[in-house]
Amino acid sequence: MTARLLDVRRHADPVARVLVLHGGQQHGTEPTSWRQLSVLRSRVLASAVARAGARHRVDVRLLRYAARGWNDGAPLRDARWALEQLRAEDPEVPTGLLGYSMGGRAALRLGGEVDTVVTAAAWVDRADLPLLRPPRSGRVLLLHGARDEVTSPEGTLAAADRLRALGADVSVRTDLADTHGLVRHARTWHRLAGAYLVGTLTGSTRERQGRAAE
Repeated sequence: MTARLLDVRRHADPVARVLVLHGGQQHGTEPTSWRQLSVLRSRVLASAVARAGARHRVDVRLLRYAARGWNDGAPLRDARWALEQLRAEDPEVPTGLLGYSMGGRAALRLGGEVDTVVTAAAWVDRADLPLLRPPRSGRVLLLHGARDEVTSPEGTLAAADRLRALGADVSVRTDLADTHGLVRHARTWHRLAGAYLVGTLTGSTRERQGRAAE
């Protein structure tokens, strides 16, 4: 089993790039499929970011983990492999992470290795909180549906508090009545994630997009 990268949007001369990390489960060694629900949901998110960043030449890649489970941090190894692939292409291009569900946990853990982080319905393990580090820009956006019964909005708020204590500029939205799939308010989630990532990584309309997420 090996991890795979999908090109959602590629440019010949990208200004920035986003790596999207999908969800999964706590344990599970079976291979991940592109047809699994958490992967498909993340692909929709990735496509929304690609549309938002098209005229700014923002590349978007979706990582498919080797296995479905967290398994003591296996997605972290896959994500670091993916980041190495991107840095090999051009180490100077600013990079952001967008993590959904379990991918949000991975994105938060890897925040110090990239320029910005956005999570959606993140699985936040309290044991991870002391390990979190702000991204290089210091800017983070955390999104979570108020009716999520799979992962906890309180975990997202705890991650926000931890990152703020470390000096990060964290914007949070947990007020929309949505479940873990983030389907009811999908257009809003997509707009917020895309605008924030593009604005932070490229500097375009940064202040306006930051206010919209708060």
